[in-house]
Amino acid sequence: MPQSIFNNFKGLHKDGKPLDFLATWKKTFDKASERNVALFQKTFTDNWFTYGTPQMSLTAEGLVGKYNMRFMATLIGNESPTPLRRTDGFDIWTKEIPRVGHKFMMHARDLRRIQEIYENPRLTEASKVREIEKTLTGQMKDAYLGCKDVMDFIVLNSWSNFGVTRFVPDLNNPGGREFEIDYQMPEVNKLISAHTFTSANTKAGKVVPVLVLAELMSDLRSKGIEPGELLMDQTLYSWLRMDATTRLLVHGNDKQAQVVTKTEFDSLLSENEIPTITVINRKMAISADGKLSTITPYNPNCIVIKPKGVVGEIQPAVEDNEILEEAGVTYMNAGNGIRIAKWTTGESTNQVAAEYTQGSGRLIPVVEEIGQIVCFQVRGFEEKDVPVDAQGNEREYWTKAEYDGDTSLVEG
Repeated sequence: MPQSIFNNFKGLHKDGKPLDFLATWKKTFDKASERNVALFQKTFTDNWFTYGTPQMSLTAEGLVGKYNMRFMATLIGNESPTPLRRTDGFDIWTKEIPRVGHKFMMHARDLRRIQEIYENPRLTEASKVREIEKTLTGQMKDAYLGCKDVMDFIVLNSWSNFGVTRFVPDLNNPGGREFEIDYQMPEVNKLISAHTFTSANTKAGKVVPVLVLAELMSDLRSKGIEPGELLMDQTLYSWLRMDATTRLLVHGNDKQAQVVTKTEFDSLLSENEIPTITVINRKMAISADGKLSTITPYNPNCIVIKPKGVVGEIQPAVEDNEILEEAGVTYMNAGNGIRIAKWTTGESTNQVAAEYTQGSGRLIPVVEEIGQIVCFQVRGFEEKDVPVDAQGNEREYWTKAEYDGDTSLVEG
């Protein structure tokens, strides 16, 4: 397999020193790993999780026992081999930390353009370096962040769906396998509001969302759960800040038509011992049959309550291609267990002439205290009779088990 075309751009200089593009990136990644910093933009999981040291061998069973997780196997035929995936997306290997990865192809026409830049005598050396670096950096960034995007998807999707995330090839995992992670969120942490958070309900006096949240925070603290941060969708956040009941609480009867500013809203939350709100505006692109589309990992119908700061660790395992590297491929450890690989194809491999950039790794987010994370659904359900406590008093929310009528899961 031929080496990357970026190894061929010799004779260029940067800061007065000979420049080897891929060797420079290797050093850059190494230095970033030594300082434990991310080279590119941070994701939500960068703020909420630390990264463990890549392990040579760490099975899913070990994670299940240590972190209270459950994995669902892929359904296959009785005499069928276990399916392996060779294309973009998310992969799970039996009894091992799941493998994530994708690759990007740069066609010969794009390679020709870069070669023309390199050979153009009219361009300054600095211009050549800048253009080649821009292309190379974009490939590295997309390959690297695409792997970390999966970690964000798992965390945001599972927390806002009562601790469970599912990867379905036809829905959110093109080219991959059906796969599920269940973090086994305690049943008492799965809550559904007695009334949906809608303007019709607040106008009818059925629900005052801020007061419901204040009561919920008090109940959680009495159970030993200390809320540190609320996560919610942008649409729900905007509605909550602008709803008539919120305006009434902030401005009173005389000025309730006025808009509630962010500062006023934050003050209202603080005065009612409600933690600050983090708005989740995360969208991700997927490619199915050559067509790009976007998915939103966070469920807009739910509010997630989590402790402040770091709540777990993303555990990497050593990637296969670090154990067995292939000749002609340039590899780089990009940090956090993610590997970047670059190579070209052509006539010698009986393939289309192209440059490939691949990002891959074996990673899984583990939540050390899932019992401290609560999922509170406030929209997207059919209202029932208001729940009552043992004394016959109306309550502001159900447990999901109560709502679903599964009394075996309701605590006595």
